Amino acid sequence: MPPPNVLLIMLDQVRVDAIGAYGSTICRTPNIDRIAAAGIRFDRAYTTISICSPARASLFSGLLSHRHGMLYNTTAALYGRLDLADNATLLPEHLEAAGCQCGYAGKWHIDHQGPLGHGFTGTRCHGFGLPGYVKEYDEWLQAQGHPGQRSVRVQDYSTPDGPVDTTMPTPYGFDGIIDLPTELTPAGFVAARTIDLLQEMRESPFLITASFWGPHHPALPNAEFADTYSPDDIPPWPNFTDDLEGKPRIQQRYRDCINPNFSKSNWKTWSKTIARHYDFLTMIDTQIGRILDELRSLGLDRNTVVIFTSDHGDTLGCHGGQFDKGPYMFEETYRVPLIMRFPDRASAGTATQSLATNMDLFATILDLAGAEIPGDRHARSLAAVREDPAAPLRDCVVGQFNGFDRRGMFLQRMLVTKRHKYIFNAADFDELYDLEADPHELKNIINSPEMQETRQALARRLANEMQETGDPHAEHAAVLMGVSTSF
Repeated sequence: MPPPNVLLIMLDQVRVDAIGAYGSTICRTPNIDRIAAAGIRFDRAYTTISICSPARASLFSGLLSHRHGMLYNTTAALYGRLDLADNATLLPEHLEAAGCQCGYAGKWHIDHQGPLGHGFTGTRCHGFGLPGYVKEYDEWLQAQGHPGQRSVRVQDYSTPDGPVDTTMPTPYGFDGIIDLPTELTPAGFVAARTIDLLQEMRESPFLITASFWGPHHPALPNAEFADTYSPDDIPPWPNFTDDLEGKPRIQQRYRDCINPNFSKSNWKTWSKTIARHYDFLTMIDTQIGRILDELRSLGLDRNTVVIFTSDHGDTLGCHGGQFDKGPYMFEETYRVPLIMRFPDRASAGTATQSLATNMDLFATILDLAGAEIPGDRHARSLAAVREDPAAPLRDCVVGQFNGFDRRGMFLQRMLVTKRHKYIFNAADFDELYDLEADPHELKNIINSPEMQETRQALARRLANEMQETGDPHAEHAAVLMGVSTSF
């Protein structure tokens, strides 16, 4: 029996709680939800790093950032160019031996070679892929009879003085309304190219990736979806009023400098932004539905594993008005949605509490294809949940943050266990959260007398994980965490 196909659907920067299958009662995502209804939902899945390029590189290489070399966004490298390490081979380079075709549509944002340089067939979109800059999208628009993306009108709502009628790319780049029918938006482009790949590769095993630009800002729904949600219906996050007391000072400083217009806003302002974000996500969801419908129409759903995830999460005003992602390791930015639907609908509609990472999809996809999983990778296969959703996968998850670029580093490492989260901050004091008692991470208990034994155990465990994975900062971190006495 031939191995199953794999359809990987990936969003760019989404909070888990924005998705219906994960409990959202406001934002509607019926097509993502239908994957979950027929599949297995991972409730404790994390990214290994909350920055686009390194997170995506980890997913496709099965390596943590210090091993694959993309420490931060390739488009923010400054003073030099970032590329993957020579030994950081990606999925197509391992699936070829198993006779598996690999197709790619949408945002890449890993390195300068693009997907075609690593064995994928499909769309070569460089960089972040901000609408207004993507050559491939522009050519596709013109092939549909449209004059091109730079003629697309946008009502930009992120300007300080109110909405401005402009064109792509938007001057402030946060949110607005795009003047295009849904099928011609960037999300429609990704869906159309994915459908092309499904039709082209239907005769032999494949891995096809549909990588959407969104709901990462700028949130650009069209008129059909704009104002789907009322800001008045969106309640404040439980940690929106977090004063950040007892937490590293950089959390407040970063919040106040990265986007001061939003960081100092009240909930009325933030809820408008979140409503636009939800509008955008619901529009993208319809294009996921187009892909799923085509998969079924071609009869491919009977032998295709559908995987849905995101590269990382988003703050959207949590913890006192934080914007985007940054030098903090909140659940909002490190937890990711992860859903797997098997062709036979095994364990349909269930959820697993087992710890996992989106990096583990590297090993999972190779396992499903019957390909060899290289022994030097950090990823682990998640395929065991097909037979047993409660199957133990990991006893801990390690996360990283290396700064945004070479101008300055704020080194962080994270250890998540079933109950606790420990964060090593190289330039400040550490953090410890009890995720059962304090799921919104309001109180840093790193100095609580009753937590010192737990603190030491978690610090020692993190130091061991760093050592075992070859993290170059392992020895220094162990000393700073107080679990070693010499470098």
